[in-house]
Amino acid sequence: MPHCPSWLQPLQRLLSAPMSHLALTPHADMLWLATADDVICGNKPWKLWGHLQQLTSPPVRLLSFGGPHSNHLHALAGCGRLLGIETMAVVRGYAECALTPTLQDCQQLGMRLVFADKKTYRQRHDSNYLAHLQQQYQAIVIPEGGGGEAGRLGCEALGCEALAPYVEGYDQVWLAVGTGTTAEGLAQALPASTELMAVNVVADQGELKRRWQQSMPGRWRLLEDFHGGGFGRISDALRQLIARYDAKGIALDPVYTAKMMQAFEACNEPGKRALLLHTGGLQGRRGAGLSLPSAG
Repeated sequence: MPHCPSWLQPLQRLLSAPMSHLALTPHADMLWLATADDVICGNKPWKLWGHLQQLTSPPVRLLSFGGPHSNHLHALAGCGRLLGIETMAVVRGYAECALTPTLQDCQQLGMRLVFADKKTYRQRHDSNYLAHLQQQYQAIVIPEGGGGEAGRLGCEALGCEALAPYVEGYDQVWLAVGTGTTAEGLAQALPASTELMAVNVVADQGELKRRWQQSMPGRWRLLEDFHGGGFGRISDALRQLIARYDAKGIALDPVYTAKMMQAFEACNEPGKRALLLHTGGLQGRRGAGLSLPSAG
């Protein structure tokens, strides 16, 4: 990875660590975007890297948005602890409700939680509202999920710098997509011969596909029949799939990676070499009443 300022080097070292490479079938492997830190793992810290590396000096405070089981907020809180930067979250929900285990973790990591009702939370993309938050809290505001152009650039760095040694020889790279930020970054970095297989976990009525048809480079396919009725929807069949992979020692989350595996099992093409990206972030298991894997 390129040189970065000293205050950001702890995160750079974490993202430079080797990833876990697991054999699934004779023709398919899984690459777990893990780090030595169980909190700062998956694709979320790469999106945060995209935002942070654009800053010329360490910020006083980072502020972002998320729900009560947000992988993004969990990783942001961990990055704040690692870098010695204050973090804040505007959380969709109500202060009088009991904190979820995810939010308890965030609070223990030093994150300040500010709760917002649905009407207020809907303003998270409004420029005037964001400017108000930035001024009120003297914070750098990061979009929900770590998205935006800076997040995409962070995922392009993931593809160019971290994944490059792993993708050689594969015909396809599979991943789950929500906003599409990670896939859009990876598409800039994958070899021309490698097809990106993106499993949409959002029932977006074709919105992402229409956008990609205008601007998405490279070879790609968007599989749109595996969202299970909408973002975060969990069927009995999906729970059974998760239990099956748990028995193999592979922890999937019901929001993203389990739906990717469901699509792969239904649609993989015999003879094609496939690399499946486990984008980390297991907080969705907690939201579904599933336990997290034991450390080690």
